[in-house]
Amino acid sequence: MLRVYAAAALALLAPRLLVAQGAPHPVAVPGTVEVSVQGEFQAEPDTAVVQMEITGQSAALKAAYAQAQAQAEQVRSLLRQQGFRPAQAHWSGYQVQPNVDYKTQRVKDYTVTTSLRLEMSDFAKIGPLVDAAGSAGLNALRGVSFELKDMDAAKAAAIADGYQRAQAEAEALAHAAGRQLSGLSRATVDVSTLAPRPVLYAMASSRMAGAPAPTAEFTPQQITVTARISAVFRLNP
Repeated sequence: MLRVYAAAALALLAPRLLVAQGAPHPVAVPGTVEVSVQGEFQAEPDTAVVQMEITGQSAALKAAYAQAQAQAEQVRSLLRQQGFRPAQAHWSGYQVQPNVDYKTQRVKDYTVTTSLRLEMSDFAKIGPLVDAAGSAGLNALRGVSFELKDMDAAKAAAIADGYQRAQAEAEALAHAAGRQLSGLSRATVDVSTLAPRPVLYAMASSRMAGAPAPTAEFTPQQITVTARISAVFRLNP
């Protein structure tokens, strides 16, 4: 679905100052048409991203590392059982955080963490993975988000749609004034993306409450890419 909202200003004779929402525009150039439009491109997400965080904590740094490494290996084993390839799992390095007792100003223990970004195109695998992680007692899942793999192509499509609309608006204004366009003088583009909200999980609390992990198919909303374009077209003499 494409939606476009346009506002235009026509400068044919003397320069004048255009003002919108209290922010001054550059002085209009004689013999030009300036239009501001918004174009959109919408598409179904093609990539799901599952975020996990592994944590180990102990008074001894070596023991905290061992806890984190053991839990990470448990996650790797789970992913293999669920049919995921190692290339789909992107692990961060281990990070160490000394935890200080502010009364004594001494380190009381250490927290070692690492995170996992798991990418998949088959959304039907999300539910079984979440359920299996809960059954294994893993409290590592932090959320699921949805993306477009080729975001650059989506942005280009939104920009192309916005430019077509801008040109159509400018041509309509020029025709109403008895003139014709001769070409684009300048343009500015502002692109933004509205993605579905991430699905967050609190695995431990859901298990304690007896609530099963979701196993139904995930049906995320579309991703919307918006291109706001301000364009100035020259008019034929």
